[in-house]
Amino acid sequence: MSERRRLSPDDRRAQLLDIAKSTVEHHGVSACTVERVAEHASVTSQLVHKYFGTRMSLLGALLEREDARYQSAIRAGLAEATSFEQVVRVFVAANLDLVSGASAIGQLRGVPELADRHADRWRGEGRGAERVLVQALAAEYVADRSTTEFVLRLGSAASIEAADIAGARSIPDRDAHIDRTVRFILAGVEALAAKRPADQREAALTS
Repeated sequence: MSERRRLSPDDRRAQLLDIAKSTVEHHGVSACTVERVAEHASVTSQLVHKYFGTRMSLLGALLEREDARYQSAIRAGLAEATSFEQVVRVFVAANLDLVSGASAIGQLRGVPELADRHADRWRGEGRGAERVLVQALAAEYVADRSTTEFVLRLGSAASIEAADIAGARSIPDRDAHIDRTVRFILAGVEALAAKRPADQREAALTS
């Protein structure tokens, strides 16, 4: 019988995190133990401890990886966005794919010990996202500060709720779910803020 191929340290770490992610998504955070991850990876618990230390450190490492992927997806989408609608779509899609209540990142963000550890960074990321949305909104709509804040908070809530709905139910058409959510958010914006004339929108986008 041939020997099982040994994974490099990086590959082994990625494998263990992948198993932890699958466990959280299919069985919940409480089911993700060092012993269970080790069993599914066909390694000893001692090896998992060697890579991550405690169970909470394993969960923290998984959260950091998934958070990094979430931010990367947003940056990639924003790099190609040329309108407020497209910017909104980026955040709606990212929430749908990565922050739904059934996803690993969505569940891990609800663990108090992990949430406390990452709260400052999340607040910073939230402020960065808000700046992007404010700039995109101002380029196409005329709205005072109060209206802008109101619109963005409602839009954010709608986006997260749509992700939670997708996580709790079987959504057959991902793109249709995103389209419906974006239309809902844009309808709210247009009910509260006036659209800029086309020449002003072009000037704002190129400035």
